[in-house]
Amino acid sequence: MWQSYRFLSDSLYYCTYNLYVNIIKLNAIDSTSLFLKDLSKKGSLENFTTVVADAQFKGKGQMNTQWHSADGKNLLFTVYVVLTGLSIGLAPCVSFLAALKTRAVLDEILGTKTKIQIKWPNDIMSYNQKIAGILVENKIKKDTISETFIGIGLNVNQLEFPDFLPNATSMSAISGVDYNRDTILKQILNEFKKVLTVDYIVDNKELIKKEYLSYLFKLNIPSMFKDKQGNVFMAKVINVSDEGLLIVEKEDEVQYSYAVKEISFL
Repeated sequence: MWQSYRFLSDSLYYCTYNLYVNIIKLNAIDSTSLFLKDLSKKGSLENFTTVVADAQFKGKGQMNTQWHSADGKNLLFTVYVVLTGLSIGLAPCVSFLAALKTRAVLDEILGTKTKIQIKWPNDIMSYNQKIAGILVENKIKKDTISETFIGIGLNVNQLEFPDFLPNATSMSAISGVDYNRDTILKQILNEFKKVLTVDYIVDNKELIKKEYLSYLFKLNIPSMFKDKQGNVFMAKVINVSDEGLLIVEKEDEVQYSYAVKEISFL
């Protein structure tokens, strides 16, 4: 184990490198994803190298949203995964698996009564409240994935949230338990290591999608949506395509497909 200091925005950040499990721990950072991408450009990284921070100032979610987190209360981390040669057509399976395995760990810890589901594309929900967000970014070379960065913000011990996050919750808020964040991180990483390989994804692509759909939030339930033009409408989620598009059926019984930035739940 060794230690390092890094300067960002004229401030000093302290970090610990754990060589045994490839986890880099930082007190604070602009973004765990940006930090890990920077490391990958400077040299070869071991598969499943992970950067975790107590606080980050530019954490990014889907559609470039900002992730709010109380310092030292939650899990904010990015995992580097080598998927050399995986067809770009199977990229949605990577996202599905990241959500499925995060969901599985939470379900094991919190219990099935908390009804942990996946809100398309990969937010983790307990009933109607968001407990985690996942952002998967793939590096593409000649129509194949070379490496993947999986960023996760998981609300663990935070009990109070700002007014602009009325639907946020945490593991502790649900159960009343104060959790060891390191233990949860290791559980998630162990689950990732079991399935985030080229062979597993290629051999199980149909099963992965089937399982993802089985936990999909609001599946076949009429819900309100807003498209990128600002139109509000009622529809129900009926499927997710192999390309990762959300398929909804509107009141006219016609099916429509949407990419991530084209539609949002209300």
